[in-house]
Amino acid sequence: MHGKCPKCEALITRVSFQEIEAVAPQAKYKWRTITFICPFCSVVLGVQMDPIALKSDTVAEVLTGLGRG
Repeated sequence: MHGKCPKCEALITRVSFQEIEAVAPQAKYKWRTITFICPFCSVVLGVQMDPIALKSDTVAEVLTGLGRG
């Protein structure tokens, strides 16, 4: 079942996405995220952590911690 865009009410059968950075306001943490966008009107439909970036960042930190990075 497909949903509708809350702004233009187009039937959403696919989405566009962009990589963006999310930051914690009072911390120095940054995460790579994906923003899902309506391909018809460009309204943001949702944001989530980028699972591929999360995995590669975790592996890099572990290897650095083990002295292999």
